[in-house]
Amino acid sequence: IHIMMKKGITALLLGLTIGVSAVSVNTSVASAATSTSSRAYAPITRLTKVNYYTTMGANSTHNYGVYATGAYQTSANNEKTISTGRSFANKTIHITREEVVNGVTWLKFTYNHKQTGWIEQKATVTSTYRLYAPMIGQRPQLPTGCEITATAMMLQFGGAKVDKMSLAKEMPRSSNPNKGFVGSPYSASGWYVFPGGLMGVVKAHMGTAKNMTGASLTSIKSQVRRNHLVVVWVANVDGFSNHALTVTGYSKSRIYYNDPWTKQRTSMTNSAMTTHRKADANRALSY
Repeated sequence: IHIMMKKGITALLLGLTIGVSAVSVNTSVASAATSTSSRAYAPITRLTKVNYYTTMGANSTHNYGVYATGAYQTSANNEKTISTGRSFANKTIHITREEVVNGVTWLKFTYNHKQTGWIEQKATVTSTYRLYAPMIGQRPQLPTGCEITATAMMLQFGGAKVDKMSLAKEMPRSSNPNKGFVGSPYSASGWYVFPGGLMGVVKAHMGTAKNMTGASLTSIKSQVRRNHLVVVWVANVDGFSNHALTVTGYSKSRIYYNDPWTKQRTSMTNSAMTTHRKADANRALSY
C-alpha cells in the first residue's frame, strides 16, 4: 500500500511539473507572437508614382543599402539589404516610385529591366534627370517640318493623341513665323515657324501653352523636372541655320534631346546648347 501511494504521489508531482512547463512554453510562444505582431515599422508619409531615369552614384564614401520592397524598416522584407548602391555605380537606372520615410526620400529603381530594389535618393546623382519621349523622325514627309515634329514628340509624351501629320495639318500658315509656318513643311523649300505660331496648337491639345522664348537653360531644366518637355530652336545644328529639338533631360554638364532630323536620342554640352540657342534668339516652347 505504501509503495502504491508513493507511486501515485510521484505521478501526481510529475504531472504538475509537466503542466507548469507546458504553461511556461505556451506563455513564451504567445509572448513572442504578440511581440512579432506588434512590431512597429517605419511609417511611409508619402508614396508617389514617377517615371524617369537617373544615374546611380559611385557610393564610394558611403555604400548605401538596397532593400527589396521599400525603405529600410518599413516591413519585415526590408530589415536586411539585398544589394548595395556600389553594385550599380555609374549605371543608368529607371525610377518608378518615390516614398518618404522619416523625412528621407527613397527611390524604387530598376536596372537593365531585371534587377529591382529601393535605395535612398542620396545614393543617386540628383543632378541627372532624363525622360524618354517617343522618337519621331520628320523625314520623308516633312523635310522642313522640324518644329512641328519636335512638338509632336512633346505632345505625345504629355499624353495627347496626335502625330506629326495631324499636327502639320493643324499648324497655321502665315508670312509671319510668329503666327504660323512660312511656306510648306511638306516641301524642301519651306521655311520655319516660331513658338508664337504654335501656341494655339499646343493649347488645343494640352490645355495650356508656354512660350519660353528668352528662358535660361536653368529654366528649361526646371520645366523638364516638372515632366514637361521643351521644344528649343537652335542654329547651326544638323547643317541647318534654323532647327528645332525636343529637350528630354539633363545632367550636370549635358542636355539630352530627341532630334527629329536624325531620328536619334542624343545630347550636347550645356555650353554648346547655350551657343546654338543664342544664335536662334533663345526660342523655346512648352506647356
